[in-house]
Amino acid sequence: MNQAVSTGPRTGSVRIPASKSQAHRLLICAALGAQPVALRCDGVSADIAATARCLSALGADITDDGAGTLRIDPIAGEMPAHADLFCGESGSTLRFLLPVVGALGADVTFHMEGRLPKRPLSPLDAVLTAHGMTIRRDGALLHAGGRLRPGAFALPGDVSSQYISGLLMALPRLPGESTLAVTGRLESAGYIAMTEDALRLSGIRLQKRERTYTISGGQTARLPAQCHVEGDWSNAAFWLAAGALSRPVTVTGLQAESGQGDRVILEYLRRFGAEVEQNADAVTVRPAPLRGCSLDVRSTPDLAPPLALLAACAAGTTRITGAARLRYKESDRLASIAAALRALGADVRDLPDGLEIAGGRLTDGMVDACGDHRIAMLAAIASARCDVRLRGAECVEKSDPHFWQTLAGLRSGTEESR
Repeated sequence: MNQAVSTGPRTGSVRIPASKSQAHRLLICAALGAQPVALRCDGVSADIAATARCLSALGADITDDGAGTLRIDPIAGEMPAHADLFCGESGSTLRFLLPVVGALGADVTFHMEGRLPKRPLSPLDAVLTAHGMTIRRDGALLHAGGRLRPGAFALPGDVSSQYISGLLMALPRLPGESTLAVTGRLESAGYIAMTEDALRLSGIRLQKRERTYTISGGQTARLPAQCHVEGDWSNAAFWLAAGALSRPVTVTGLQAESGQGDRVILEYLRRFGAEVEQNADAVTVRPAPLRGCSLDVRSTPDLAPPLALLAACAAGTTRITGAARLRYKESDRLASIAAALRALGADVRDLPDGLEIAGGRLTDGMVDACGDHRIAMLAAIASARCDVRLRGAECVEKSDPHFWQTLAGLRSGTEESR
């Protein structure tokens, strides 16, 4: 789908949808749990729906009441003889559930779409097969079987935090004690902390000493019967950037004390020079003269697209580093950011692990989303400064099914957008 977005002021209030990151984790804990859970989840994105669909195929009963609540009856009884798990383009769904199906002893085929078959699974797949699983790739299909055995596990901390999170959710289910050592440099630590929070909320006991977890086996998750998925700071970053580029924008539904690492966007906005006002569940950003700065996004790589857009509109030069892993997202996201900004007239230089952006005036142009929801969002918010024609606009549904409706509301300055 092509979308033309005319330049114009962006102002108003946005109710942010549920955090994808937290929703994945709470859905899995609920499905592996001991009691039904009603999970309040405002705005079920394509990725969240993929995790719910896969858990249903494994035996959970998950229903959407149409009013923002997912009701989950846990997996019970014997596994189906075989399950087809359609995970779409969701890397979180695949990487979280691969060790979980091993803990369940399930025989499954993951069906992958888009760029997901090309995204790495090593060394997670080797670690799982060394502990009893069988894993075989066949194009866009990934066949997994066998039963995961407890024991000593080790994973590097600088490849994907999702590998570590998936194992942390699976290991309590095993019959004996396990350890998980995180080796090397740790990146995206905030996402691992979110997994720890979800497990503790579920009553799972974790012992952590430095970079090694000790996890007792035979544990069953027990989430509270009523849970709420908090608002998504990763998606909020784009709307907050719009406030810095145009007119005041308020984003509601954001927890000030959230465990989501991407709430550091507020610090970054202030470093650029934007005016930021925060209270318990809302943030308002107002425009001010922006200036370039240096940013290391090693722990929060999903913030690179809105930060790069701010950099393109700021005085001076901005260096964004620590982003090498973005080359393995829905697109080569570093290359896609650079191409999008260049299409809009920005001066961008490639770095080994990031981008150097000389700020200036954006010009009208055509941007290819490259099948990447965050590139589509970058282009849409750039329309605060120039006319944008966007190819592949539909990919935003991966993380925000109401994105275009929300943008239209901000364009007209309505009191609240959804």
